[in-house]
Amino acid sequence: MKQRILIVHNHYGDYVVGGEAMVMRAEADMLRDNGHEVCVYERTNSELAERSIWERCIALTNCDWSEEGYCAVAKVITEFAPDVMHVHNYKYLLSPSIFRAAREKGVKTCLTLHNYRMACPAGMFLCRGKICEDCYDGLYYRMLWRRCISNNLFHNLAQFKLYHGTKKRNMLNEWIDGYVCLSEFARDKFMRAGVNGNKLHVKPNFISDPLAGGEVSGEGYGAVFVGRLSPEKGVGDLLKAWEGIDYPLTIVGDGVLRKHLERYSPANVKFSGLQDRNGVIAAISQSAFVIFQSNCYEGFPITLLEAMALGKPVVASDLGARSEIVIDGVTGLLFEAGNISAMRKAFSKMINDRKLGLDMGIAARRVYLNRYVSEVNYKQLIEIYEQL
Repeated sequence: MKQRILIVHNHYGDYVVGGEAMVMRAEADMLRDNGHEVCVYERTNSELAERSIWERCIALTNCDWSEEGYCAVAKVITEFAPDVMHVHNYKYLLSPSIFRAAREKGVKTCLTLHNYRMACPAGMFLCRGKICEDCYDGLYYRMLWRRCISNNLFHNLAQFKLYHGTKKRNMLNEWIDGYVCLSEFARDKFMRAGVNGNKLHVKPNFISDPLAGGEVSGEGYGAVFVGRLSPEKGVGDLLKAWEGIDYPLTIVGDGVLRKHLERYSPANVKFSGLQDRNGVIAAISQSAFVIFQSNCYEGFPITLLEAMALGKPVVASDLGARSEIVIDGVTGLLFEAGNISAMRKAFSKMINDRKLGLDMGIAARRVYLNRYVSEVNYKQLIEIYEQL
């Protein structure tokens, strides 16, 4: 039987295609392609910019329980009558109240855990640029004076309110029927935080095949990094490791650190700025290998899937679920995060042994076809819905 699926997403800003939005839209298209009736309900936090300062304060004060979000989603449920409500994000406008609306109307609910917000009040297990799991001890109010998210006190207060209110009411554990974790690594983190393990289902992200079943090209020269140019990505460390390496590196992306990084980067490093998906695919296709340098756990980066789908090996830091995605020595190389020497050694190995890179690229493409295509992902998602 084909279920009727309501997909809900609260965008962080404008309706831009970030990682979570890309996954949400890809899953909606996949479900439609397989004969399901799908309704996508989207809101964006940029709506707050159109409200008065007082109205913004009220909205953020209600970020752990929004009557507006509750009523809006209840109305959509009444009109669409879904079998399952699948949520990708509810921060800030919609709030966890939307799960109560679904529960009261007898609709099963599912939440994809794109980040670590249910285990860490800052959502990233990161504080002042370093991995931090201190809040497992329950003293998560320390985030207020540590300013884990940013130096903006108001931003930290809003995040604290969302986390504290959700924890205090135990609303998500009570009202959500199932969670989609992106990796076994993430599942372990959420279980440690007290999430019911029986509700945690592991399903990775996926992408449509950019080669459309074609063959991998062995052509490519240079390395490419794709990502946001912000402190947690550790691009400064990448540029330090690149000093003295006689090989081109392209940085695709933008962010607060771009001007600073451009000022101190080696001459053979090119910054190409923010690109759409076609631009990203082109940059990866033209490269010999992809670098994924990040000093935080991450979720399930789409960039890694794009590299694998295009038959490109990945050189990545070893944090989080990367070891589940990149098979060290088979589809790419892993190095110790923050270790400049280990990073440079991995880069040099990939540059100097071209056959190794080609073999790893072929293996990466094979793993992608076996694990991360829509046909495989659809079966995993439907199995989760059926268990709900």
